[in-house]
Amino acid sequence: MAKGKGKAKGKGGVAFRGGISELMRQAHRMQTKLEAVKEEMKDDTWTAEAAGGKIKATINGARELTQVQIDPELVTPDDLETLQDVIVSAVNAALTLADEKINEATEAVTGGVNIPGMF
Repeated sequence: MAKGKGKAKGKGGVAFRGGISELMRQAHRMQTKLEAVKEEMKDDTWTAEAAGGKIKATINGARELTQVQIDPELVTPDDLETLQDVIVSAVNAALTLADEKINEATEAVTGGVNIPGMF
C-alpha cells in the first residue's frame, strides 16, 4: 500500500486554499459587508396589517417599532381586549416581515452560510 504525500482530507474534511489566514480574511470581509448592509437597512421600513388593514404596524431595519396606525372605528371601550390582540398581531407580522427582509439581505452577502452573531 503506497502512502501519498501532500495534504489529506479527513473524513468529511475540507481543505482551504490559502489556509486559515485566508479563511480569516474572507470572514473579516464578509463581516465588513454585513455591517455595511446592516447600516444601510436601518432606515428601511416594513409595514404589516391586521384586521383587514385597519391596524398597521411599521418596523425599521433596526427592528424597532416606528409607527402604529389604528382605524378609529376599531376603538371601542367595551372591547379593548380585541383591539390589543389585533395590535399584537400586526406588530408580530411586521417583525416577521422585517426578519425575512433582513435574512434575505444577509444571505445575499453570506451565500446562505449562517454565521451566529453577525447580524
